[in-house]
Amino acid sequence: MPALAARTGVDLLRERLASLAGPAATTPRRPAPVERPLPKGFEPYRTPYGTAWRWAEVRAVGRLEGRPPPVAHAYLDTETTGLSGGTGTYAFAAAVARPVQAGLEVVQLFLPEPAAEPAFLHALQEELQRTDALGTYNGATFDLPLLRTRWVMARLPGDFAHPQHVDLLKLARALLRQRLENCTLRNVELALLGFEREEDVEGALVPDAYFTYLRHGASPLLEATLEHNRQDVVSLLYLHARLLLRLDGDDPWMEAPDWLALGRFLLREGRRADGWRALRNALAMRQGRASATAALLLARQLVRRRRHAAAEAVLADAQTLLPAEPLLAIARARVLEWRLGHPGRALEVVEAAGRQGPHPAPVALDLERRGERLRRRVARLNGGQDRRPRQLLLVGQAPQRRHQRRLVGAALTRDLEDRL
Repeated sequence: MPALAARTGVDLLRERLASLAGPAATTPRRPAPVERPLPKGFEPYRTPYGTAWRWAEVRAVGRLEGRPPPVAHAYLDTETTGLSGGTGTYAFAAAVARPVQAGLEVVQLFLPEPAAEPAFLHALQEELQRTDALGTYNGATFDLPLLRTRWVMARLPGDFAHPQHVDLLKLARALLRQRLENCTLRNVELALLGFEREEDVEGALVPDAYFTYLRHGASPLLEATLEHNRQDVVSLLYLHARLLLRLDGDDPWMEAPDWLALGRFLLREGRRADGWRALRNALAMRQGRASATAALLLARQLVRRRRHAAAEAVLADAQTLLPAEPLLAIARARVLEWRLGHPGRALEVVEAAGRQGPHPAPVALDLERRGERLRRRVARLNGGQDRRPRQLLLVGQAPQRRHQRRLVGAALTRDLEDRL
C-alpha cells in the first residue's frame, strides 16, 4: 500500500505523459555542407577580419569622348540581394574602377558566404581609400547607405569611410530628363554614349543568381552577374567625362532642350551667369517650346530682380524669334500691364497673338478673356463707358455666383443685350 501511494504522484504523471508522447523524437540530421567553388579569377586577399576574395585586371581606356574630372575618381557599383536597402539586404559583389597610368584598373570583391562579410567590407573600404574622390550611380540613396548599414551589422569599428562622393544619377537626371523617361544607367549609356550591351543580365534576376549559388554551390547566371557589375563601373568613367563636357556647355550635340536643362540646373546650383548664358543659347536656337520656355525663365529671373523693362525686352525678342508661341505673348502682356503699367501696349500684344491663331483651347480662352478685360480697362482710362456685359435675369431667377458667371460666354451675353 505505501508503495502504491508512492507511485500515485509525479511518477504516474510522468508515465502518462510519456505514453501520450509516443516514441522519443530523434535529432534531425543536419544537411551536408554545400561546396561553393569561387567564380573564375578570384584570389584570396588577407584582412584583419579574415579572407576576402578579390578579382583585378587593367583594361585599356581607349578614346574618352568628354572631359575627365580634375581629380581622379574611383567608380563604385554593388550587386545586392534586394532593392529594399534594409538590414536584411546584403551586398555580395562590389566593383571599383579607377584610372591608373597603364589604363583603367578594375577590382571586384565577392562574398562567397554571409559569414565572410566583415572581411569583404574591410577590403572594399581599403579599395575606396586609394583615391581622393568617388563616383557612383544612385550611390547617395542606395549603395553607400546600404554599405554603412552592413558595416554596423557586421560589428566593425567606426563607420564605413569613403572619399568625397558625387552621384552621377543626379547630374544625369538634371541634364537628360527632358529626353529620357527613365534615367537608368542602361538608358543613359545608350542615349549619351551609344553603348548597347549584349546578353546582359536583367536587374531582377541578380538576387536569384546569388541565392542559387548559396543553396546549390553553382548558378548559371553568376558569372554574367559579375560581368554586369564590372561593366557598370567602366561605363561610369565614360559617363562622368561626357556629363562634365555637357555641364561646361562644350558638347557639340546639344540642342535647345539640352541648353534649357543645363540652364535650369546651373540656376539651381547658384551659377547664375552660366545659367543665363545657357538659357540664352536655348532661345537663340529657335526650337519651339524649349526655346520659348527658356525665354520665360529669363524673364522670370529679371522680374524677380525688378528689371521689368529688361524682362519685357527679352519677351519681345523671343516673340520675334518664335511668333507661333502664344505663351510668350501672354507673359509679355502681364509684364506690360502689371509691372510697367501699359495696358494699351498689353492689349496690342494680346490682339496680335489672337490673330495668329488658331491656338489650343486653354490659350485661346486666356487670350480672349485677357483681351476683353484690357479693352474695358483701356476704355475706363480713356474716359469711355465701361462696356462690361451685365448678367440678365429672368423673373424669379436667382443671380449666379462668380464661378457660374464665368461659364456664360461674353458673346452670348452681348447678343442678348442687343436683342433687348
